[in-house]
Amino acid sequence: MKNIHKILGILLSALLCLSAFAACGDSGKKTDAQITTAAPSGDIETTDEDGEYVDTRFDNIDFDGRAFRVNTSVDDFDATNANDMIQGTGEEDGDIVNDAVYKRNLTIEEKLNIKFEYTQTKYTYSDAEANIRKVVMAGDDLYDIIINDVRSLIQLTDENIFCNVANVPIFDLEKRYWYATTMNDLTIVPNHTYILAGDYFADIIKSCHCLFYNKNMCENFYGDPEYIDNLVLDSKWTYENATKVINENYADLDGDGKMKEGDRFGMIAHDYWGNLIAFVGSAGIEFLDRSTDPPTINFNNDRSVAYLEALNNLYHNDGTLVGIKDSADNHLGLNRLFGGGEALMVVYQRLNDLALMRNFEFDIGPIPYPKLYESDNHYTSIHDTTEMGAIPITCNDLAFVTTVIEALNAETSKTLFPVYYDVALKVKYTTDEHAAKMIDMIHDNFGSSFSLAYNNALGDFMLQCFTGPCGKKSNDFASVYEKGISACEAKLQAMIEAIESFD
Repeated sequence: MKNIHKILGILLSALLCLSAFAACGDSGKKTDAQITTAAPSGDIETTDEDGEYVDTRFDNIDFDGRAFRVNTSVDDFDATNANDMIQGTGEEDGDIVNDAVYKRNLTIEEKLNIKFEYTQTKYTYSDAEANIRKVVMAGDDLYDIIINDVRSLIQLTDENIFCNVANVPIFDLEKRYWYATTMNDLTIVPNHTYILAGDYFADIIKSCHCLFYNKNMCENFYGDPEYIDNLVLDSKWTYENATKVINENYADLDGDGKMKEGDRFGMIAHDYWGNLIAFVGSAGIEFLDRSTDPPTINFNNDRSVAYLEALNNLYHNDGTLVGIKDSADNHLGLNRLFGGGEALMVVYQRLNDLALMRNFEFDIGPIPYPKLYESDNHYTSIHDTTEMGAIPITCNDLAFVTTVIEALNAETSKTLFPVYYDVALKVKYTTDEHAAKMIDMIHDNFGSSFSLAYNNALGDFMLQCFTGPCGKKSNDFASVYEKGISACEAKLQAMIEAIESFD
């Protein structure tokens, strides 16, 4: 059935290309990312009187009131969506973050002379792929951007229903508001990029995984509420030291010799599957070998073996409680124990969960997941249902769409995110240098997005090489890898062949 969809997708693409050629003459099809219909003007290096950079690329652009049509997700079944920071309420209502969203949108509407139009969808992770396929395959030019779960978008990239956004002239991928590393990580054929990741797609930062720790408990034990912050900043927040901290903070409060709720733990976790995803996604493992042509799945190496051992040591010790009474609800159980002061650290939290902890009676520190070696970078993990963007191939003016997205990314970074950090998360980003460093580290260092985004498309193999053995307290990485690598590699090569056929 999927082959049929691919064939139909190729036919649809061909028809659209013929139409674009007719419209553009010798300039080529409009779905080519290098076509520019409204060239930005002005000196992009302009500075104001304070020496601050002023972006003048969008000066004198006028799209004559044209609609920019956003297919935006409002599904909350998959834990998060960011429509509140995409569409907002559509008016100022006194909520500081919502008002910042409204002003961001109004600023871009006025700057480019456009009008935003939104279509809300409630696709879940189980039906988003089919629904998006249906919408685009109908052939109607309905949306300029589709925002939804990255796992679903990835599974559609080999069906030729999204525009290739490699080498778009207006995209300044050197800017922090673009997550260029993530976009490259999700590209399996050179010069074929289909997934957009940047500040405008705010669910990336809202749903990213980080650890929270109880600063009051930290001060009581170490005499310094920012002891763990300093480990992070000094490049000492490794699996070895994290395991040490976890064990140091365990206490059998009732003296019965049993690890259970009511004792004090260094870390609490819901299970051996979902909670471990964030660890694997931040492991710094290169799952895809890009030195070969075509790229291949290849992560059977010393780092993966060492990482599984470190993960087992962290998870299987006196200071870690895995499994909680309210096991049907991650947030209810984890937050109850963490909020009740029964654990120094809590896992499987998204950065936006700080907004749900305003009533906690202690200061919370967001920190990245530990790293394997001191020489490593800290990496931030997305989730497979993190929402990113893709431009449907029905788009007939890619330059218009990409210009608006570039402007939205820049304005989101400049005006919306500082308010979001300060107000929604209660992290004093603009006044607390320590907090700003932690947030910047989380924001700027997305890790193995490939493993999260492609895991389902490639047969549920990559993550399971770590979560399965860790659940069994096993360090036998090699045998699990050998059992699944052939099927995973075959699926990857099929995707690559399909994408290459689009040329």
